[in-house]
Amino acid sequence: MISESLCTIVKDTRSLHNQFEKEIEPFKQDLWNYCRYVTGSPWEGEDLFQETLLKAFAMLSQIWQPLNMKAYLFRIATNHWIDECRKRKVRVEDEGPNLEMDPQSINAFDIREALEVLVQHLTPKQVTAILLMDVFQFKATEIANMVHSTEGAVYGIVHRARKTLQKVDSFEKKHSTCEKSQDHTEVVDAYLEAFNKRDVEQILRLTSDTIHMEVSPGFQEFSKADVEKGSMRAGIMGKKAYRENLWGKEVIILEVETEDGMQLHDVQYQEVSQGKIVRHKSYFFCKELLTTIAEALDIRLQKSKPPVNWE
Repeated sequence: MISESLCTIVKDTRSLHNQFEKEIEPFKQDLWNYCRYVTGSPWEGEDLFQETLLKAFAMLSQIWQPLNMKAYLFRIATNHWIDECRKRKVRVEDEGPNLEMDPQSINAFDIREALEVLVQHLTPKQVTAILLMDVFQFKATEIANMVHSTEGAVYGIVHRARKTLQKVDSFEKKHSTCEKSQDHTEVVDAYLEAFNKRDVEQILRLTSDTIHMEVSPGFQEFSKADVEKGSMRAGIMGKKAYRENLWGKEVIILEVETEDGMQLHDVQYQEVSQGKIVRHKSYFFCKELLTTIAEALDIRLQKSKPPVNWE
């Protein structure tokens, strides 16, 4: 049972978070694009995007000076990604001497041509620096602050990154094939069949008692009982589910019948263990990712779907 004082904190936090969302709205699309490009994947980009927003909101209480919100968000995303790369033991640093130069002296390079392959050829610090400068138009001094470097070092990083990219013969992205076990495939197939038949009981039979239902950044549930009483009540009527491989990840696409025809309602991902669904991730609230997926699938995105309205 949640205490009355904790209920008050939850209510106040939600109100503050809504205010925060309004403040960052002008920068969210650029931030999401940056997260996608710097990770090289819309899926990892979405994870980085959500982690950035959570951390940015949590750290507001530590800010005591006027805040440049866009730079604040990009700084958090950059540092989080570089830290993540270090955990994976990826070579982060760019090697080479610092360059003290006017940015106008560097020959322009159409970075947008290489966005899909940056992570294949550059170090994480090179990727972040060249994206921040050439795509998102941050100044070298701002980038230096974000990556804990100097202005001259930033020019050097960008210069070497451009030279590396100019040597690349092809900018075609090669995505890995998504491999799943037979057990996973059978369970997901059974889930799709049950979903399209509106068989709630069968869906629950396929679900682990300890399932983690993540609908980030909306809500989370931590058991089959929670799912049955909560998200399952939202209903599955009028929706069609099918499997799709997008950017190397096998996902479930949900379309819904509307007055304007079938539209993209949600995208889901499931993890299976011992014949049961143990994790179910939904991107229902992820406007930027769903918009990109709708464009990739050439279908319209459902923009009005309570409790959200993206019209």
